Amino acid sequence: MDATMFGPLPLVIGNDILDLGSRKTSRHRQGELGLANTQQLMWTGAPGQFDLPNVPDPALYCRSNFASTCGTGDEEQRVKFAKGTTTLAFKFNGGIIVSVDSRATQGAYISSGTVKKIIEINPFLLGTMAGGAADCSFWERNLGMECRLYELRNGRRITVAAASKLLANVMSSYRGYGLSMGTMVTGWDETGPQLYYVDDDGTRLKGKYFSVGSGSTYAYGILDSYVRDDLTVEEAIDVGKRAIYHATHRDAASGGINNLYHVTKEGWRVVHAIDVNDMHYEYQEEKANAMAS
Repeated sequence: MDATMFGPLPLVIGNDILDLGSRKTSRHRQGELGLANTQQLMWTGAPGQFDLPNVPDPALYCRSNFASTCGTGDEEQRVKFAKGTTTLAFKFNGGIIVSVDSRATQGAYISSGTVKKIIEINPFLLGTMAGGAADCSFWERNLGMECRLYELRNGRRITVAAASKLLANVMSSYRGYGLSMGTMVTGWDETGPQLYYVDDDGTRLKGKYFSVGSGSTYAYGILDSYVRDDLTVEEAIDVGKRAIYHATHRDAASGGINNLYHVTKEGWRVVHAIDVNDMHYEYQEEKANAMAS
């Protein structure tokens, strides 16, 4: 391995890592190195590359067990994405409310109850996570790096529209690779509050409010009923809080902590982080009092 006066050089892994296990990589390596050398690389690994499964046909193994699918696609692979979440954001005259749960699931197994699904890209820009946690976390942090580079090059903050377009372009270039991501990019720029939805096939939509995840249908019921432009900040916070509660109450894949942010022209601020179990008893008491009166 090459070395410098500061020690060994780090191994660099390129973006082509997403091609590993595919027919494309298999054909490329066989044509470039010959079958014998290809088998040796597959079994022993090489600097700057991940090891492949130690089986006679790694590509077939990966296609059979980890086939990439998008949306509701199913290639009868043994390992399937089985995920759930509830994230939402909406605009009103007082800014933008971003509200999410914190539960991560692997099928019926709750793997974590404390996932931070709001990613702070910069002091004026937020992203939300829905889909595969690794995909969302990596690409939104990558977006944060690109936004900072833009700011250093141009001497001003990137607009929300441009940031969402950067992410959508990356997702479009990796369409069909099996990424799993449905995110909202929101923030405040010189044009005011902006909200965009971006997903793993490169779709990019501008809107007034969005909800993404398995619990989004329940959250939309609250958003459709209560979101309006003239909400006060307190009312908007209650709508965001109530929408997440109803989603977590009905959707088993959503739950944990409700993290809620408020975005204004001064930037974003954390409003609260409340256990949805506490919210349940609060709203049950409110319901009982309303029925009694």
